[in-house]
Amino acid sequence: MSPQTLERTAELIRDRAAKAGLGGVKVTVEDENQITVSGPAARQETLEALGQPAELAFRPVLSAVPETGVEKCPDAVEGSPSEPLTACGESQDTVVTYRLGPVAVRGTEVSEAEAARDEQSNGWYVKLDFTSAGAMKFANVTGQLSQQVSPQNQFAIVLDGVVVSAPEVNGPITGGEAQISGSFTKQEARQLAAQVNTGALPVHLSVSSVTKLRVD
Repeated sequence: MSPQTLERTAELIRDRAAKAGLGGVKVTVEDENQITVSGPAARQETLEALGQPAELAFRPVLSAVPETGVEKCPDAVEGSPSEPLTACGESQDTVVTYRLGPVAVRGTEVSEAEAARDEQSNGWYVKLDFTSAGAMKFANVTGQLSQQVSPQNQFAIVLDGVVVSAPEVNGPITGGEAQISGSFTKQEARQLAAQVNTGALPVHLSVSSVTKLRVD
């Protein structure tokens, strides 16, 4: 692994930490295959998440089946962007298995993500701004979905194979903006926005200890 690739990866992780509002996080390149991420011990999960790539996609919902007696989501059945996908998510504390159509808008067509607070509900969400091409695709697909009946009038926001939100569509969403809503804390919203902003990292990382991320 080249020193340039490792340093670029470290820079992206630093950027994620800054955009997630994490103070006191230090990212250093230790040797030819190790990047050390250190910070407050109470933030172990957050530190580990800084090294995870974020693959975001928008897919139309074909079916949605609530699962009873399921405590956690199963792994997604992987498929190419042009193929259907089976994935899961949570809706009102119920695990839902979704059958999704091919990718309508890719995460790379999001130009910026930002954590924001809803002044009315006092909850947090992630605001997405699309590129010009992404905005056109999003307007087209939401216009088509709005003419369908439930659940085919929903689009799924899929992050790393998990449906984080599957809102219904009442009409074309124009203007190049969308929101990912859910039961986010301020930190969770900032973390998700940072992951979307920096996209996939140049190398795959795995956790070798509480504070270290090792390149495979």
